[in-house]
Amino acid sequence: MMKLNNNDAQPLYLQLKNTIKELIDSGEIARGEKILSEKELCEKYQVSRITVRNALSELENEGYLIKKQGKGSYATKPKIFRPLVDSIGFTESCKNAGLESVSVVLKREILPMNDLMQQSLLLDNNDKIIYIQRLRYAGGEPLMLENNYYSYNKYEFLMHEALTGSLYELLESKGIVCNQSLKTIITVTTAKGELAQLLQVSLGAPLFVMDGVMGDSRGNPVHYSVQYVVGEKYSFVR
Repeated sequence: MMKLNNNDAQPLYLQLKNTIKELIDSGEIARGEKILSEKELCEKYQVSRITVRNALSELENEGYLIKKQGKGSYATKPKIFRPLVDSIGFTESCKNAGLESVSVVLKREILPMNDLMQQSLLLDNNDKIIYIQRLRYAGGEPLMLENNYYSYNKYEFLMHEALTGSLYELLESKGIVCNQSLKTIITVTTAKGELAQLLQVSLGAPLFVMDGVMGDSRGNPVHYSVQYVVGEKYSFVR
């Protein structure tokens, strides 16, 4: 049997939470592995059922555990937390979560103007659209399918960049600080067909859909985006 320290200033449920968290972070409890039951944890650490439940509840809220009805709790990777008003990018969100981010460009095309893009990005009639689709990975796993639309006249240089890292850092290196959410609508859909394949989730898995316009430090639109995000790995905070 293992005992937690009753004389520690830290509550027992936090001690237990951090103990399980360390086992998951170290890989001693593998991702996808079922952890001990509440009863087994009570016996192993000599604590009450309420202490165990509080610890497991916090681990679940932080994305370290997924509870499956009637089956128990399973270890997973922590969720990435992102502000509800999306003023930071994917790369920075991953850094905050301690995860390495990688981007793979799937499509890079020049499209004709349409009314939605012209109105959203305040474009001239003679402009065109740069469409960039990237699959974005966090901790080696696909997390987001990103579809971004830019003014060709303003951002033609994007056609010649690698785009495997942070677009916001690239834009900033060109003197464009993209740091304002001018519009953000978040809805939920389910994974189907190509979306499920690219994001490596099962058919019907929940996905966040982020539809919005990001602007620069002066409030000028920079890009229109539609992003599909794996729901079980992502959380939005206010």
